Amino acid sequence: MQDFVHHQPIKVIFGHRALAALVSELSPWTGSILLVYGCESIKKSGLHRRICTALTDGGIGFTEHGEVQANPLLSHVHRGIDIARNSSCTAVLAVGGGSVIDSAKAIAAGACVAHDIWKVFTGKKSVQRSLPLICIPTVAGSGSDMNSGMVLTHDEKQRKFGFAHRLLLPQVSLVDPSLTFSVPPDQTAWGAVDILVHCLEIYLTGAIDEAPLQRQFLEAICRSTMEACRRLQSDPCSYDDRATMLWAASLALSGFTTAGVGRIAMVLHLLEHALSVRPSIAHGAGLAALLPGWLRFREPAVRRRLAAFGRHVWAIRETDDEKAATLTIEAFETFLNAVGCPNSLAPFGITEDRLPELVGHCREQARIWRLHDLTDEVIDGAYRYCLAEKTR
Repeated sequence: MQDFVHHQPIKVIFGHRALAALVSELSPWTGSILLVYGCESIKKSGLHRRICTALTDGGIGFTEHGEVQANPLLSHVHRGIDIARNSSCTAVLAVGGGSVIDSAKAIAAGACVAHDIWKVFTGKKSVQRSLPLICIPTVAGSGSDMNSGMVLTHDEKQRKFGFAHRLLLPQVSLVDPSLTFSVPPDQTAWGAVDILVHCLEIYLTGAIDEAPLQRQFLEAICRSTMEACRRLQSDPCSYDDRATMLWAASLALSGFTTAGVGRIAMVLHLLEHALSVRPSIAHGAGLAALLPGWLRFREPAVRRRLAAFGRHVWAIRETDDEKAATLTIEAFETFLNAVGCPNSLAPFGITEDRLPELVGHCREQARIWRLHDLTDEVIDGAYRYCLAEKTR
């Protein structure tokens, strides 16, 4: 295992009564709280009313900033920063999925600086401080409630980039699995894919051969996530399965899984960001569409690890690594099909004529992330493996 520094200061309150701790957890920050949330679901479910009532009854002043959309936009974050400054907000409360929490992180950091927060995404600035962030996740997938990352789309430049910094870690996460009962089957499946890919990016690019504990930990998260997701397709109100997926999402990219494995490369996420810069493509659906093709493209370089994953997660008994790796990729496809996810770019109507645009987007992010081996040829080749469903 390689040397590492693990910094994970987040307090997690998990379970049926997590929301009961909201007022007491916000009490250290006097003044107005900025409440950030999404579009319709939080109001339809009654969660918005519950939170506003709790804040009011607890004597906590708050200002609202709703309407965060999937694949969140810089322009919306800019408005949130203005509200936070004008209202002298001392903390940010994010209620929603990864898009909401990522927006809240950008607002919390952007409210503390004079420059445009987009500069941190392009590598021109870093984060020096941030308003305290409290999270109430309502969708399992990104794990943004327990990691330091955020992803944002510049709506004018049509660029979707990611950035991470330890000062973006939330202070507190209040996690109640029952709040995810209303998440529809497709979003549940997309969240599961996001969790899987977080783990796979580590599994296939990190030094896991030196860290068998981390390898087995990643395998267990993937196995448990897929099992829970399958059951939730028919029983969406299974508390234990919703709890499994929420905690798996929180753990997958929390720092626990990456400790001791050295540098990792989030290449599949980079490829997907170029897709979902267009809001019609959900992040998890885009990852699912890329996953089989990306794995086939990478198979010669990661054959042994793919084979090991298949043997440990799906009990594949094939002893030949090449055959076992192929069976592993096919097992991923079987899972995607079973939970209604795309397994190629074909359902999105993406053809070869879009490749220069996608490659150009990836080139910029690869430069910022210092992925020097990710050349245009490599990116183009990866996308070509993902264009159409594999003929069986």
